[in-house]
Order: sequence, then C-alpha cells, then structure tokens
Amino acid sequence: MKQLTKIGIVASLTLGSLLGTSAVGNTQLTNAHAASAQQTPYYTYSGLFNYSGNATLDNAYFYKALQHDNFKYEGLKVGTSTYDEVKKALGNGLKKYYVSKGVTYYEKNDVIVGINSKNQLVNLTLLIDKVNHSAQSIRKHVKEGEIYDAKTTQVAFYPGNSIVIKAKESK
Repeated sequence: MKQLTKIGIVASLTLGSLLGTSAVGNTQLTNAHAASAQQTPYYTYSGLFNYSGNATLDNAYFYKALQHDNFKYEGLKVGTSTYDEVKKALGNGLKKYYVSKGVTYYEKNDVIVGINSKNQLVNLTLLIDKVNHSAQSIRKHVKEGEIYDAKTTQVAFYPGNSIVIKAKESK
C-alpha cells in the first residue's frame, strides 16, 4: 500500500510539474510576442554608403527605420549625437564643407554632417549618386516629394542624389 501511495504522489507531482511548466512556457511566449509586436523598426548602417553595389536603398526596413526616428549611421543618430562622437565614428579627415545658419557642415566619404553651435549632430546627408539604380530604388519606397516627418527628425529624399536627415528644432 505504501508503494502505491508513493507512485500516486510521484505521478501527481510529475503531472503537476508538466502542466505548470507548460503554462509558464505559454505565458512567456505570449509576453515575448507582445514585446516584439511593440518594437520600433530600426536600421544601423556601418561603412561606405555611396558605392555602386549598395543594396540598402532596396531594403524596406531602411525606410521604416527612417520613418520611426530609428536610423543610425556608424552609430550616430541625428539630434542626439555630439561632434566628438561624429569625429570618433568617422575618424580623421573630416573636411569643413561650409557654414549656414549657425550650422557647420563637414564632409567625408560622401557623407555630410551638420553640427550646430551646441556641438550636436543636426544634419546627416547621405550622397547616393554612385549607388546603382538609386533613383528607382527610392521611388519604389517613397512617393515623389514625400518627406518623412518623424518625432525628432525630418527626412527628405532626392532620388539619384542624396537623402537628408535633419533634426527638428526644439522649441
């Protein structure tokens, strides 16, 4: 009789453990799914952008990230990165390009960065004139004349020429 009781207890514990694990597993899955559903699209690009074989302009996630203020180039984010971070990310050889309305523009490797008087990155221009089919690629994803008006940035597309990401002015 004692042996039968022990078997019953072990079976109950085993069954309870299995059901409990299953329920916990499903809960975790549901929470993980909910968290991923709320994730904002992002895109990080490192390296030379303006070269013939760059396929970034064909990638829908690139445009979604730009729409959601979640694009980084070399770890730099327009509106939050500093001039020191720009120099560290892009390295030596930043050439002063021009100054306009309190923003100093620098250029390196077909990327133009604008730094304001507070040493913040407020403009990032990606030249795309060397990218194969850049105009057609942009037109597949962006309506002509469309400007992405995100929370902290505005993005303008100039097919065959450039993409300009500009920080909105804080009020």
